[in-house]
Formats: sequence, C-alpha cells, structure tokens
Amino acid sequence: MSKRERQEQIINIIQSSDISTQSDLMKMLQKEGIKTTQATLSRDIRELNLVKQADITGATVYRVISEREQHVIEVDPVQEAVAESVLTITQVQFINILKTEPNEGNRVAAVIDDSDLSEIKGTIAGYDTVVIFSESPATAGSLNQKLNNYIHQR
Repeated sequence: MSKRERQEQIINIIQSSDISTQSDLMKMLQKEGIKTTQATLSRDIRELNLVKQADITGATVYRVISEREQHVIEVDPVQEAVAESVLTITQVQFINILKTEPNEGNRVAAVIDDSDLSEIKGTIAGYDTVVIFSESPATAGSLNQKLNNYIHQR
C-alpha cells in the first residue's frame, strides 16, 4: 500500500469514527488490513494536519481541519504528545519520570527532544518510560508542573 493510499484511509477513518488516540487509530488501520508503525502513523498525522478537538461530550478526538483552519490552529507538539500518551509524571530531585502508554516512550521522548523547552537538558526513553533531566530540582519542578497541566487538559 502506498503512502497516499494509507493516508486516505486514515482520513476516512477519522471522518467516520471518533478516534481519541494513535493507538485506537492503529487498531482501526489493522482492522482494515493496513500494517504501519507508530512512528509512521505519527508522521502521517502531522503531514495530514490532523488535530485533536473536543467533541460534544467533551472527549478529545482527531479531526480533519480545512486549510483555512490550519492557519488559525497552532498545536504544541509536546502538549499533544503528553496529553495523549503520558499516564503519570513523578519528580525525583532534578529528574522527571514519565510513564506512558505501552510503546509510546520513544515517541514522546523524540517530541520532547525536538522541543525548545529550556528546562530540559536531556532525555532517556524506553518502551513505556521517559526520563527527563533538568539542571536543578527547581527547574525540574517547573517542568513537572507544566507537563502535569498538559495531562489534566485531556
């Protein structure tokens, strides 16, 4: 299956179903016989400019937005990744430990690494964990508060 065909199928799924997470979208693609990786799916979502918006019940779901809306909506990739995939955040001195959904640790760390957050000196990631190093406990505390706010915006 070509990239274009896969992305067309993603749009069809988003338009016909309420999809809240990349994991849900991956499952729907698999039901359609489309195998893809989490990294490829993340790139497709970014390239298709899909956004998460609240539905009538208040739950956030992926939506296809028009070109006109794309210029208005700015989505913070760190906020989106944390809100979508991080379950808990624990601060230990100058370190924050993020527990993520299964298989999301590396993706979340990559998004964080690509950000310009000054509180972050480096990350280490695994299957469902991200360790973020900050310069000091105070800096880590500030980051902890910011990331926890993202989780509570779900």
